[in-house]
Amino acid sequence: MATELLKSLNEYDKHTVGSLNSWKVRTLAHGAKAAEDIDNFVIGELGFDAEGNRTVSYLSDVTKKGYLVATPERRYMDEPIDSFFNAKGEYARIVYLDEGLRFETSAFTGEPANGKFAHFDPATKKFVIHDGTHEDYANAVDKFLVVSSEEDMEYTLGQPQVRLEVL
Repeated sequence: MATELLKSLNEYDKHTVGSLNSWKVRTLAHGAKAAEDIDNFVIGELGFDAEGNRTVSYLSDVTKKGYLVATPERRYMDEPIDSFFNAKGEYARIVYLDEGLRFETSAFTGEPANGKFAHFDPATKKFVIHDGTHEDYANAVDKFLVVSSEEDMEYTLGQPQVRLEVL
């Protein structure tokens, strides 16, 4: 016999984790309503719903202006930090990608090394790390520099992370 709790434990998804590493962070007043389930520390695009509320969804095209989704986590019952995501209909904190902003994220592919470049890939919903010659990088509005990586699983809450700086 099945239970909802057993089902949820067996179908556990890990979500993106990260942190902001800048002293000065500019946020969108009142945040934005999630138009879909969206992870933290990914790039989203803003829009409006039928009632005129600001919305955020995953970035759909590298040529569009993006914003960092970085909502403070509310942990219940000692849930692991990678259980957190922004559910459809909830309000998320939106951070402007000002030049020099630094943040860490576990949503990346590629081999991080200081001095490499990155951009957010709408297809995989992850940052692609590369040497600057990736075909989508030239057209990407938002570009990032790899400034550090961390694989200490205790420090990174169980997932490798990369620190990016907005160019």
